[in-house]
Amino acid sequence: MEFILYKILLLYLLVRPTNLQLLINVKNQGGDVMQENITANVSEDTVTLEFLRLDGVFVSQLVDFTNEVEAMKVVIPGEEELGQSGHQTLCFLTHAAQADFIAPDAMAKLRQKNPGTVRVAEEDKGWRQTTATAWAARATKLLSPPAARHCAAAGDVFLRAADLARWAPRPGVEQQAMSSFVSPFPERALPTEGEGEARSVPACAGAAQPGDECICHLEVCVNWYPCGLKYCKGKPQGGLSYRCGIKTCRRCYRHLFYTARRDACPRT
Repeated sequence: MEFILYKILLLYLLVRPTNLQLLINVKNQGGDVMQENITANVSEDTVTLEFLRLDGVFVSQLVDFTNEVEAMKVVIPGEEELGQSGHQTLCFLTHAAQADFIAPDAMAKLRQKNPGTVRVAEEDKGWRQTTATAWAARATKLLSPPAARHCAAAGDVFLRAADLARWAPRPGVEQQAMSSFVSPFPERALPTEGEGEARSVPACAGAAQPGDECICHLEVCVNWYPCGLKYCKGKPQGGLSYRCGIKTCRRCYRHLFYTARRDACPRT
């Protein structure tokens, strides 16, 4: 297991961006401290947040403000006791709630007065659950070139059909034709309505055999990120407000998605 963790750490060092803006010490809810890298790419209008969990899982979250695409990449080490080697990479595309992150130009201006300080988020935004309904296939590059590069190493890229209608039309592609660029899950694996339960495919925890199809779930918590700007009022005679800090938040994600084999569902 130590060798696998070493490989994941090496991967983390190789893929982290060179234009690093912030390195944050963050305390999770269990009291453990880990580091987050936050990058703001003003020219591409993107923000990337990444960290290595204590269990060896690498998480990299990219928000493309221009295209309103959020890409959550998760790199999961193989389980030695199950004879798994290498790692599994998954990526999830969702419509970006831009209010969740401050804009890249504002993010790029953030500085730390005390880099060694251990940070705790001011607000816990709870859980956000998304149920994927398709593999993104050719749609990833069409929706967001930065997200396509971000997810390039992923074995599977997932999205929700409901989000296709929320994204703005892409040049040369009519809105109703967007669905032709994705690969839908089998009908039996689609939710009954909205985020409801799947029709006939069971959760992976209830699947009888390793080769059975099932609905997998993956949970990721981002324990600290800048989610808003703070404004203070100026002197009484001026009366103008000015930016005087940032608001920080914590959010957890639960991704549900179809897999053709139970043993392909990561245990995280």
